[in-house]
Amino acid sequence: MPDNPVTKSKNTSFKQLAYQCLLAKSPEEKVYLTKALRRDWLDGELEIDHRLPVTDDCVAGWPDKPALVAFHRLPKRSAGSAKGHASMMHAFAHIEFNAINIAWDAVYRFSDMPDQFYDDWSRIADEEAYHFTLIRDYLITLGYEYGSFDAHGGLWEMVTQTRHDVLVRMALVPRVLEARGLDVTPDIINKFKHHGHHRAADILAIILRDEIGHVEVGSRWFRYLCDQRGINAHDTFVHLIEQYALDKIRLPFNDLARMKAGFSEQEMEYLTQCTNKKS
Repeated sequence: MPDNPVTKSKNTSFKQLAYQCLLAKSPEEKVYLTKALRRDWLDGELEIDHRLPVTDDCVAGWPDKPALVAFHRLPKRSAGSAKGHASMMHAFAHIEFNAINIAWDAVYRFSDMPDQFYDDWSRIADEEAYHFTLIRDYLITLGYEYGSFDAHGGLWEMVTQTRHDVLVRMALVPRVLEARGLDVTPDIINKFKHHGHHRAADILAIILRDEIGHVEVGSRWFRYLCDQRGINAHDTFVHLIEQYALDKIRLPFNDLARMKAGFSEQEMEYLTQCTNKKS
């Protein structure tokens, strides 16, 4: 149990508690608070206060380690060496820790959405905490822990850029950055199996299965918001990609996983065209 458990009072709202989860710094505290808040939400103990003031800054709690460095400063990782394998799994742990913060930021930041939106993102936070715990515990068996290697903050940069609009957030964070995991994870699973890292491969298979659902949540709410605003979803997606994320679109694509996650054939054709333009 962390030193600072979830602080609840009679007037505490779901959003206030989500903010506490977001600000928690230590991994142990963030995981504990996340699971406690998801449980209280499912038990019907909390209400959503849409009047809660939201900070303009996109803040999140981070541990002192890992050190965050520019992506190009990270060493290349190889699944063939023991340290390289541990470093690759550490990178996944960092992604999952980011993903907990991303989910709680969506709950805290965006108001006047249907209750299902907050249920979806609190469930995702809980599942990301589970993924993080699986990897952290596995790293310990290898003689490492979360913070043993440097990491980069690129994922959170997009969260900051999309803090002004829930539609933009749903279009770009789940459907661009997190969807990239659907593309690259199967190949990494195969590499781990080839090198005998079967437990790691099993963990990534669990994450891949769940992440399809997480990206689907982004797709569903993106289209809901487009319908609500009376705008064309495909044209809007194209516009947002070209404004914010054209440099992040790259091959290969896991077409089957992306289609399960709510991408249309038209969107997949557009993404392929993006890569052709850059080649």
